[in-house]
Amino acid sequence: MSKFNPKNSVFKNWNKDLYIATKKGVVYDDYNNGIIEYNKPFYFGRVNYQPMNWRDLQSYMSAFGETTKHIVGLLIDYNDLGKFKEFDLAYLYGATPDGEEINGSNANYIVKSYKPQNTKIMVVFEELIKDNSEQEDSNENNEEEEVING
Repeated sequence: MSKFNPKNSVFKNWNKDLYIATKKGVVYDDYNNGIIEYNKPFYFGRVNYQPMNWRDLQSYMSAFGETTKHIVGLLIDYNDLGKFKEFDLAYLYGATPDGEEINGSNANYIVKSYKPQNTKIMVVFEELIKDNSEQEDSNENNEEEEVING
């Protein structure tokens, strides 16, 4: 797996850790609601992902519509073809799968587009926005722990 391995230390600061949780499948509950399951996340490596510039965002919006979410782009080598695909989850900007009870629960981005180019593969990530109910539940759990721990 060849990654961007610059000789200059300034460029090494651009590389950040990337974890991926691949989509395992969909299971259905008693009410026929689809629940997506993910495989255990793996460490993809240190890569240079960046927020998309205006020109890239214009083409993104023409394909997927307008969004208020943060969009990030990444170029990977053809050697990495098939390691992940669209709708897999990604851990960007310091997010890690450490301490997850459910695979993918700490992920903060989803792979929205996976497009082979001439010499690289363009991967586009879209930020995941957590529900307020999920955040409130975690806040209530933290408050309960504080009360129990005194």
